[in-house]
Amino acid sequence: MKVLLIDADSTIPNIALMKLSAWHKSLGDDVELVRVNLPYYPNKKKTPFIPKRADKIYCSVIFEGNADYIIGDNIIFGGTGFDLATKIPSVTEEFEPDYSIYPDNDISYGFITRGCIRNCSFCKVPQKEGYIHKVASVDSIVQHKKVKFLDNNILSLPEHKEILAELVQKNIKCQFNQGLDIRLLDSENSDLLSKINYLGEYIFAFDNWKYKTLIEKKMSFLYWRKPYQLKFFVYIHPDMPLAETVKRIMWLKENYCLPYIMRDISCWQSENSDFFVDLAAYCNQVHLFKKMGFAVFLEKRHKNKKRIEKSKRLWNENL
Repeated sequence: MKVLLIDADSTIPNIALMKLSAWHKSLGDDVELVRVNLPYYPNKKKTPFIPKRADKIYCSVIFEGNADYIIGDNIIFGGTGFDLATKIPSVTEEFEPDYSIYPDNDISYGFITRGCIRNCSFCKVPQKEGYIHKVASVDSIVQHKKVKFLDNNILSLPEHKEILAELVQKNIKCQFNQGLDIRLLDSENSDLLSKINYLGEYIFAFDNWKYKTLIEKKMSFLYWRKPYQLKFFVYIHPDMPLAETVKRIMWLKENYCLPYIMRDISCWQSENSDFFVDLAAYCNQVHLFKKMGFAVFLEKRHKNKKRIEKSKRLWNENL
């Protein structure tokens, strides 16, 4: 049987598709993966994709709206961008991911835990995965020399310190790339994090200005960190006060931390959409954020004086 796997928009190897590949290959089926690379950004041009014929076609969609650009009959869709209910066949869970369908990849990906204790308005994890619970061992995930764990809130798992200690003991080069909950830091888990053979920046989140005092308190547990070794996801919504958004970014810059702007999709329909685009372009390019201020960045980025002045004005008015 010919099986076609469509990765609509993943930027990393798709675990569900890799498990489907492993399962179908165990049945003797011929498996092929196609990466469509549809962008998340709603203002980007998206070209519809019509898959070639196959006996069975699966498509994983991460971002809402992208399923509309995969055109064909009898396609089995799944993923957060399609719905929160569709699951891959339970039989696939016993299979290790088939990384051969992503031949250029040299990193293992996986979830030690699923779910979260929080209920953030912009996040679908609680609805999709429920409360925090362990789903896999470290050893069952690691297939490469580097690992990126996709857990949404591992520090909320009661036994998370035993898992961190295991990573230290096994000297596994890894990162929790969905972020760690800085509100749950204490001296013990921070010490363990400092001893892990860590890959890249330690990622946290600063999603609301009201957490500033608590974050400042928890930063004391990160005394071991080096300048710009911490990165914070910064969620932005048009309904959030601009002053609080600018203050979060300035606080991170003053404390030698990196921001990564996470724009709500409604930002593109906002009257300040150009400003949000400029802000993300500035903050999400590490080399630019480190060496220049926002005003200098705007002068280098644009020739349109009205665009420059508008973004400058919004920034300065909200400092």
